[in-house]
Order: sequence, then structure tokens, then C-alpha cells
Amino acid sequence: MISYPLGVGTVITRIIEAGHGDKVLLLLHGFTSRADRWRGNIDDFATLGYRVVAPDLPGHGFASKDPAFDHSVGGYRNFIVALLDRLQIQRAVMVGTSLGGHVLADVTCREPERVEKLVMIGSMGLQALAEGQISAINNGLNEMSIKAIRARLLTVFSDASLVSDDLVSEDMLFNTSPGAQESLLAFGRYLAERFNGDLILDHLARIDGQVPLLLLWGDQDMPAPVEIAYAARARLSNARLAVMTGINHMPYMEDPSLFRRIVEAFLRNSLNELPTAGVTII
Repeated sequence: MISYPLGVGTVITRIIEAGHGDKVLLLLHGFTSRADRWRGNIDDFATLGYRVVAPDLPGHGFASKDPAFDHSVGGYRNFIVALLDRLQIQRAVMVGTSLGGHVLADVTCREPERVEKLVMIGSMGLQALAEGQISAINNGLNEMSIKAIRARLLTVFSDASLVSDDLVSEDMLFNTSPGAQESLLAFGRYLAERFNGDLILDHLARIDGQVPLLLLWGDQDMPAPVEIAYAARARLSNARLAVMTGINHMPYMEDPSLFRRIVEAFLRNSLNELPTAGVTII
């Protein structure tokens, strides 16, 4: 596994990469997160024969933190497309969590020929956010203390032991670094003003069956309740749904082994052969 900076247009980002296969698998993190949240998965996917690429979105991780950047789903989508071009990647499997799932779904709907398969994990963008949810997110962006960050992380893990002091401190240091909070708040304004106009489910329905899609959820997901996944699956008759038992919003960190087996089965078109312990497949 290697890590390196990369210029993509006006943005300098950090790439974590492993593998040298002809096939590419792109991993995209969620809001206020970063590429290294995939540390427990990158090498696993590389052993399947993929070149695995995990970038930091603008305003996140080690990427440029310019509040004037277009911090929106569309802005991040354009960044991902430019990143693919910069890395000379013509086509990839795309795996995104939360905001990352929404962004990669937008890439898929606009440029389906570039997406081999799509995995959306506890994804945003499938259901409108209520005013109270948006207010809570924005209020949280103004509070980046250790105590507040720990409380937020405890809402996305079912196993509280994973919310270590190191993880909490790392989150605080990244999200209070120069320009970070201002960039996150720019996305927060977008949430309040335009996000619900950029939902993706109707667009996915129009290309249903054109790009293989897996919705992967934890049945204890608090930020994106599993009912969202079941409702999306009802609209997308060609999609598959995998629901992990006892898992919250971070299945790739809470049970990386089962997560890997589910995604591998999807990639190999063998979900129906997957043992059912700990997961429900539809």
C-alpha cells in the first residue's frame, strides 16, 4: 500500500493505492471523513486482482481545503471524474459510503460507461433530508471539540470500543486543520440550500439494470436507517441489497471480513452463494 499527493485541477489530494491489476476499484469516503478510513480494506481488495484507489475529497483529509471550491455533490462528482482522467482510468468498480455513495452514484448516472459496478454503503442521496437533520448536521460542524466528536462517532459505530481515543483525536485534528471547518461549513450551506434537489434515486431508476448496483447497509444504521435501503431496492428492481446484522453506519470498519466477502461475491456475481450468517441478501 502506498500514499501520495496528486494534483487534480486546482485541488491537491492524497491517494492511498494498492495493487497492480488491470481492473480498478475506487473507494470513496463520507462527509468529514477521509481515505484512510479504508485502511482495513484496501489490501484485501488488491488481493482480488484490483488496482485499488482511495482519494481524499476536497476539504477532507490531506486534500486542499478551499471554502471557495464547489462543495456539493456535483462539485465532488466533477472532482472524481477529473481524478479518473488524471490517473488515466477509463472504467472502474466504484464503492462509496454515505456521501461517497451519493457522489459515485452521480458519476454513474452521468457517465455509466465509466462504471463497471457500483456499491452504495449507507448512502446519502436516496431520501430527502428533513430540516431538523440538516440543522443538526450544521450545528455539529460548529462544534469540533473532542467531546463532541466522540459523541458523533458513537452514533455511527455499533461497537463503541472502535471509537478509540486515537480515532477521536485524529478526527479532531483533521477537521480543525486550516480551511477544513470552513470547507465543511460550505457543504453544510449546500445541504440547507440545494441538497434535496440533487437526490439520486430517480436518476438511478432511469438506468436500472444498466450498471450492476449493490446497496450495502447495516441493520443498525443510525444516520441512514435501513428502511431507506429497502425503499430504494423496491424502486430498483435490478439492484441487490445486502443488510449486515448488528452493524451501524461503518460496516467496512466494524466487520471488514464480512464486508469484503459480500463485495467480493457481488463482484463475482455470486451473492446467492454467500453464506447467510450475519447478512440478509435480497
